[in-house]
Amino acid sequence: MKVLPYLSFSTYEGSIIWRFLDGVSTAVSSRMLRGSPPGEENLTFLLCEMLDESSASSHVLEYPLASAKADLEKSDAGITIDVEFQTHEHPRWVEARYSGADLGIVFVMDHPLLGHSRRAVLVQAKRLFGGGRARTFSIGSEYEGYKAKQAAFLQELEQRFGAYNSVFYLWYNPPSTAFPDEQAKYIRSYEAVGSSLWPRRGRFHPYIDDMMDFGFPLPIGGRDVRPDDEEKHHAWRERQPALRVSALSAVLAAAEGGKRVRLETLYKALLDNGRHRWDRFVFAPFAEFFLIGLMNNRIGSSDDQWVQLAQGNKIPMPPLKEKQPAEMLAQLENPPIPRHTITFSLQSTLPAVG
Repeated sequence: MKVLPYLSFSTYEGSIIWRFLDGVSTAVSSRMLRGSPPGEENLTFLLCEMLDESSASSHVLEYPLASAKADLEKSDAGITIDVEFQTHEHPRWVEARYSGADLGIVFVMDHPLLGHSRRAVLVQAKRLFGGGRARTFSIGSEYEGYKAKQAAFLQELEQRFGAYNSVFYLWYNPPSTAFPDEQAKYIRSYEAVGSSLWPRRGRFHPYIDDMMDFGFPLPIGGRDVRPDDEEKHHAWRERQPALRVSALSAVLAAAEGGKRVRLETLYKALLDNGRHRWDRFVFAPFAEFFLIGLMNNRIGSSDDQWVQLAQGNKIPMPPLKEKQPAEMLAQLENPPIPRHTITFSLQSTLPAVG
């Protein structure tokens, strides 16, 4: 069956899935405020557990997957969602030296009306670190784990597979309440004028058709905002930046010339990109990335070998194409697998016909 460039369903279903994903983002972000500072591996494992219905019972979520699925049952669209995760064991030196891929994410669509597809992305996760002895967060705080060589390896891997727009960075950030008041004001201001979720400046998001059809529960430019709506938006901004996603191309641009990747660097890149053109994820909220990734076949690759890699399967390295760089992959017979795989599926609950 031919797959449309993007898939859509109503505001009701969209708001349900959004609420679940945004709640997971908030919960993982809040973990950065409690106890000893968690490492990136700990946060990634926590994220996977909170997304997976079979593991989520050990964590407290305001709106868990079971509740989302129960609400989806009330819809006439005949859809449900499932999330599963797997951990793939391999020596730590493999990830550190070669892969940089913490996550493989597989988006699966299996619905008689919305279509059938399977696409995958690789994701590298980094967390924000505070500065000084007190490790205080600020708008200038840095993602200290970012390494240019690791990003270059992922770029070469993406090119070797021809899987463009299929590698992303996931940024773990605390909520703005973890920042000093003056710094938190800057974050809320960036969110109010620059987030891709707030298209009020006469510009268009690259996936605006998806967002409009999907029915994002947010006001579009020119529409009156009720006071209670603005209160909800303010509360959402207070919970930001939380979990964010950037395309590899956006990260490479932000780090060009050896620049350090900081929180403000990505916010400024988001604003600058919005003033000129929208052609990639720069600093997108976690829920937005998953929703558009599920709907839009421009996100991720459907190549069977790439999907198998994201699933943690051992596969041969694709042959080198003409004019492609090969320096970092030259000695590898098999591309290294990600540490975890998340499979995010939208499936049909409609009865069989015929």
